[in-house]
Amino acid sequence: MMRSFFYYGAKKPCRIDIRKKTMHTLPIYYAEIDFDDEGIQFVSLVDYPAVESNFVAFAKQERQDVRFAVVEDGDQHLLVGVVMRADFPIYRCDEHLGEYYIVYRKDTIRRMAEKMLYDGRTSAVNVMHTPVCVNGVNLQELFIKDTAKGIAPEGFDDIEDGSLFATYKVHNHEVWSAIKRGEFKGFSLEGLFQVKEADPDAEVEDLLRELEEMEKTINNFTNN
Repeated sequence: MMRSFFYYGAKKPCRIDIRKKTMHTLPIYYAEIDFDDEGIQFVSLVDYPAVESNFVAFAKQERQDVRFAVVEDGDQHLLVGVVMRADFPIYRCDEHLGEYYIVYRKDTIRRMAEKMLYDGRTSAVNVMHTPVCVNGVNLQELFIKDTAKGIAPEGFDDIEDGSLFATYKVHNHEVWSAIKRGEFKGFSLEGLFQVKEADPDAEVEDLLRELEEMEKTINNFTNN
């Protein structure tokens, strides 16, 4: 097991490269939290979220697309989106491990959420993973999707139960204007995690099947 610092603002080249890969050729790793200094350190507003889910922005009744709704009501400037999807393989490429998939399991995501609140990182927000926090973007709500308990935000039906969501209130007018222009489309976390290679068991087979379905969907979309 090793430790790695991750940020998940997927850049366009990575998202293109993954479409050329054979899903069975890359190893799968699990992210875990074992030590006090590990977990989420920042949440970033990005243009291409690696979790493949855009946030929903609430600002004055306008709809730009399925994922991004703007409904403005006075000073009600809220963002709702996925911070991390549960059991969802994310393609990564770095100098230590090369190309691989990283997966966050439901129990790890719950520990991430609890530790983020315990560490007081409610205003630890930046833009495009720059090292400077932006002022005026504050966490209002952090929750885990649980359809059986009725915790299932509208517009995110395809997101797995156990995934981590956040609602941020945006007081920063420059940031809100950039969101309305479509410059930012989702959340991306930064953090320090343990990385453990998956064992070749039934759980990995399930992930491989999910990757194959993702590949089929991408191929169908590309061919059309």
